Amino acid sequence: MSQINIQYFETIDSTNTYAKRNASTLPLPALIIADEQTAGRGRRGNSFFSPKNTGLYMTLVTDEPNNPELITPAAAVAVCKVLERHGVMPKIKWVNDLFYNKKKVCGILSERIAANEKNIIAIGIGINLTTAEFPEELSLAGNINLDIKKEKLAEEIANELLIQINSCETVSEYRKRLFILGNEISYSYNGITQTTMAVDINECCNLIVRNSDGSTRILSSGEISIKL
Repeated sequence: MSQINIQYFETIDSTNTYAKRNASTLPLPALIIADEQTAGRGRRGNSFFSPKNTGLYMTLVTDEPNNPELITPAAAVAVCKVLERHGVMPKIKWVNDLFYNKKKVCGILSERIAANEKNIIAIGIGINLTTAEFPEELSLAGNINLDIKKEKLAEEIANELLIQINSCETVSEYRKRLFILGNEISYSYNGITQTTMAVDINECCNLIVRNSDGSTRILSSGEISIKL
């Protein structure tokens, strides 16, 4: 495995934004770690709450693998595996969130970047380690109550992720950690919110849902909600 080049910041706007700004000069694989993000980003243009000292905010930048559709699932599995070794047993909410004790404790944002005439990927991961206070709109947020050296945890996750993005077991490892399968969920399609049953994922980790009329639909992206 290639030596990971690490850059550490006390404060940064966003580790993913930094990766995008410096993609053409970063020695790969690169790991960017921050104690605080002032403009942390999530999926679909959302912000990611990133207070100082209580969370791990990191981005792994590496060459795009052969199966880019599995990057985010691979990241979710990698984080789960590492946290499990530290006694924390999170579960995955499709597609990119990790929950622990019915609270969201981790978000993942994967982005493709064109640099030096090739595609690379920036995999951003934010974990609430000990964050106890959240804005009112983040009522589902919680922490894993893990006091650990952030640099060590980030390196463990990065190394596991470099293995996982080339693993043939990503789909099965992702499936067995999903807590939504067999449960009623809500999702938006063409601007209409529908209630359905989450039944499985396919080989691309797209979500297969069954509607009340018995028909099925495959969701490749979007937001779902479930009663916890």
